[in-house]
Amino acid sequence: MEPQRLIHRLFLSLWVLFLPFWDFGAGVALVLAFLSAVLPNLQAAKQKWLDSASFWLLWGIVLMVGAGSILHEGASLQTHLRLLPIVLLFWAFDRETIQRSLPLGASVVMLYLLVGGLIRLWEGADASVLVYRGLLAGLHQHVYLGTYLLLGAVAVHQSAFSSRLKAIYWAITLLFLGLLGAKMLMASAFLAALWWVYRAKHLPRWAVPAAVLLLLGFGLAQGLSEGRALGHVLKPVDPYWATGSVDTRVVQAKAALKAWAEKPWLGWGPADKQAALEGVYAEWNYRFGLKRHLNVHNQFLEWTLSYGLVGLGLLLVAAMAGIRRLPKAPWGLILLYFGSLWLTESFMERSLGVALFALVWAWMADQANLREED
Repeated sequence: MEPQRLIHRLFLSLWVLFLPFWDFGAGVALVLAFLSAVLPNLQAAKQKWLDSASFWLLWGIVLMVGAGSILHEGASLQTHLRLLPIVLLFWAFDRETIQRSLPLGASVVMLYLLVGGLIRLWEGADASVLVYRGLLAGLHQHVYLGTYLLLGAVAVHQSAFSSRLKAIYWAITLLFLGLLGAKMLMASAFLAALWWVYRAKHLPRWAVPAAVLLLLGFGLAQGLSEGRALGHVLKPVDPYWATGSVDTRVVQAKAALKAWAEKPWLGWGPADKQAALEGVYAEWNYRFGLKRHLNVHNQFLEWTLSYGLVGLGLLLVAAMAGIRRLPKAPWGLILLYFGSLWLTESFMERSLGVALFALVWAWMADQANLREED
C-alpha cells in the first residue's frame, strides 16, 4: 500500500476511534485525514467537488449556519468547528477504513463503559452504575453513543465475518443498547427497522431474539436505574411540574415556538437562542428547564429558533437542488432514523451528532456511487 494512503487510513481510523471520547483529538485526526487525502492529488479533489450533488443537503446545513452567523453577532468558534465533519469527510471518507474501525471503536466503548461501571460497583456504588445514565459516567448522552454502537454493528454486518460472529456482535450490541435505556433512540431504531423489513418484504429469523435481547437490557435499565419516566403524558402538561421524557419535550417545543414567533424570519441566532428560550421558561416557571438549561430537544425547532424561516429556506433549497441528483440508495432509512431522532433530540448541536450524521451520509453516498459505477 502507498505510504500516503496508509497515512490517510491511519488518521481516518483515529478519527473514528476518538469520536466518543475526545472531540478535539477527533477533529485534529479528521483534518489530517483530509489533508493526506487531498494534498497528494489536488486535481482529483477538484473533480470530486464538481461531483458533489449527493452532499448538497449537508452543504445546505453549512450554508444555513454560515449565513446565520453572518446575520447574527456573537456566533462562537465552536459553532463553526462543529460542522467540520460535514465539510472534510466529503474528501476524507474511505469506506473500507470506516468499516474496519467502527466495530473496534464500538467494542472499545462498550468495554470501557462496562469495566468502568464494574469498578464503581466494586467501590461500593449501587447497581444503577451498570445501566442508563449511570453506565455512561458522563462520557456522552446515550442517543449519541447508542447511534455509534449501532453503526459498529452495521459495519460488522456488512463485513466478511462469519454469520456466527455477526450474530454474537449484534447480540452484545442490542443487549448493551437496552442497558443504555434510551427510549427515543430505540423508537427511532424501531421505525428504521420497520422500514427495512417493509422494503425487504420479509421478517428476518433473528428479529425475535433481537427484540428479546433489547427488551431484556431495557428492562434491567428501567428496574435498576432512577431514570426519568415518560411524565404526565395522559394529563394536561404543566410546565411547573414537567420532569419526564415526554412532557418536558412538549414544554420545550412550545417554548421554542413562542420565542421563534418574536423573530420568525431570521431567528435569534446561535448565540442568543438559549437566552430567548430560557426567557420563556422563566415566564412559564418551567423549573426543570431553568435548572438544567435545557435546549429544545428537537433539531428542527432548534434550527428554526436559531436561523428562522430564511435559514430553513436556504437549507431546503440546497436539499431540493441535490435530491434529484442523488444516486440510488435507501436514503429513506437514514432520513427516517435521524428525522425521527431529531424530533426528540437536538442531535446536531453536538460535534459527535454532526460527525455521526455526516459519517452515515458519506457511507451511504459512497456505496450508492459504487453501485452506479458497477
